[in-house]
Amino acid sequence: MEWIEKNHLAILPIYNVEHGNCTLVIDDEDQTVVKKTIKTAVKKLCEHNHVDQKAANSYYGKKLSIRTGIPIVLSLDRIYIQLKVREPIGKDDGAMGYFRLNGISQVLEREGRAVIRLKNNAEIPCLCTAETARKTISKGELVKDLKTNVAVTSVREALEYYYTTDAPAMKSDIARLCMKVDDIFTILKTLK
Repeated sequence: MEWIEKNHLAILPIYNVEHGNCTLVIDDEDQTVVKKTIKTAVKKLCEHNHVDQKAANSYYGKKLSIRTGIPIVLSLDRIYIQLKVREPIGKDDGAMGYFRLNGISQVLEREGRAVIRLKNNAEIPCLCTAETARKTISKGELVKDLKTNVAVTSVREALEYYYTTDAPAMKSDIARLCMKVDDIFTILKTLK
């Protein structure tokens, strides 16, 4: 499963002559065909990154007031938006492709349809308008803002605890303090 470790720009459902319904993973340098459906590939990607996709969909769906097309958040720099990239042939065939938010360089319009240009200059035609693609990207940007604010709030709450509470230090607190002191020493050494 080395495909799961790569820097994915897009994860797309495709029909492969040899293997049928598969997934195409596009990264910075190349493309890999994964012999799994898009649904299974995304599920494995979420599991690998310790993300509960159902809970994340519920949380971000409520925040954005949407039920479908919810961006997938693996980390702050790995947010994937969904766009329709094919007409499914079978009942359980996926139609949605997943595009990394910061992997998109441009949204083009050709013959009334959106074409997503990735950072590696690959172009992926979509079955939606360019306006719909831009709206979906803006939802991804909103999710990024939400994720950023949650991280900042968590750090502030943790710091507030130590400023207002006179409690004994835990081993983890001391370990973090040692790491910070090491970082400071490293910075000071480079300044000399």
